[in-house]
Amino acid sequence: MTRRFRTCVAYVNHTGSVSGAERVLINMLRGIDRSLYEPFVVCPTDGELATLLKAEDVTCLPLPVVRARFSWRPNHLLKAIASLIRAVASLHRTLARLEPDIVHANTMRAGIVASLASMGSGRPVIWHIHDNLPRHALSTLIRIAALVLHPRHVIAVSNSTATAFRGPFSFKGRVVTIHNGIDLSLFPLKTETSSGLRVELGIPEDAFLICAIGQICARKGLLELVEAFAIAHSQAPHLHLAIAGSVIFEHEKSYHDSLRIAATAPAIAGNIHLTGQIQHASQMLQAADLLVLNSREEPFGLVLIEAMSSGTPVLATRVGGVPEIVKDSVNGWLVEKNDTAALAAKLLDLSRNEPALQQAARIARDETCPQFSLERFQNRLHKLYADLTPNRKRAIEHAHTIEPCN
Repeated sequence: MTRRFRTCVAYVNHTGSVSGAERVLINMLRGIDRSLYEPFVVCPTDGELATLLKAEDVTCLPLPVVRARFSWRPNHLLKAIASLIRAVASLHRTLARLEPDIVHANTMRAGIVASLASMGSGRPVIWHIHDNLPRHALSTLIRIAALVLHPRHVIAVSNSTATAFRGPFSFKGRVVTIHNGIDLSLFPLKTETSSGLRVELGIPEDAFLICAIGQICARKGLLELVEAFAIAHSQAPHLHLAIAGSVIFEHEKSYHDSLRIAATAPAIAGNIHLTGQIQHASQMLQAADLLVLNSREEPFGLVLIEAMSSGTPVLATRVGGVPEIVKDSVNGWLVEKNDTAALAAKLLDLSRNEPALQQAARIARDETCPQFSLERFQNRLHKLYADLTPNRKRAIEHAHTIEPCN
């Protein structure tokens, strides 16, 4: 292999679909210093992720889909094991050929595959955890697998996620929290000019527009949000609700059907707008007066930072990593999960309190957003990479030429 000075990082993702973890991966790739690092991604190539990687000029190499869900059903378990074996064998061949300096697995499933595929190679493997492990026997098996496979570091997207991953084990300091970061310039502060999206959706400029943005699934509490909206709307007819997003996983299609039915109830049908997937979340955030994240569980909540950067106030449930971003009645508001009455009351109260909304939005943008910038995220990540490859770091520091990795 030709001598190289850039550090080669293999990012491994178990799926080609795009949800929160994959959005973070794209952010990582956008922020990485290409003069120091040569990234490539190993993932299934038949989904939207491969298209996004091409747009970022990042090499995408194929990986069989890893099919695994929390289930003891024999047929599901056998399919999961078979897909795991295929993925490990494929990744082992890819890594042996490319010899990366670091393997960065972007999900728990990818972490197990990457660690098995890297056994005996001496390559440092990082697991990046984007989900809170549930109370389930398989969660204990995953923790035991992490102890046995011994990734050099486990990155958690929040302290909540780190605590859930560790469970009763210490992991001897190998679990570190690096909060997600975004490119704040992609979510500029809204202006007073008329919103084109409001016109497109038929929402009056003087209406109070609440929005929810993200994956359509039960975990996001969207049915409960529609129920709370209906209660608030009965007292404030000028309220409108826009829900932007799409179904990613097949088993959530019935939930989407239920959401459509709930949104067409006669009392609220003209005030609820299911927009489907929108190309740029900033369009909706520019148009909205309030973002609501009504999740039952939320490891981080990237959309909260996007809203704050846009100057859009946020209301969220007190779950997972959300309280690490939102400080109640300071830079946003928190309600308890599954409390529809409290959510409805808060929607109504905030729709009538413009000064409070403006103050929270200002604090969020000026004080909170800098803590979750892409630069801050990338600096912490690069420090971790450098600590894992001290010899490579010295080579970079003394290099006079930069060569691409093979």
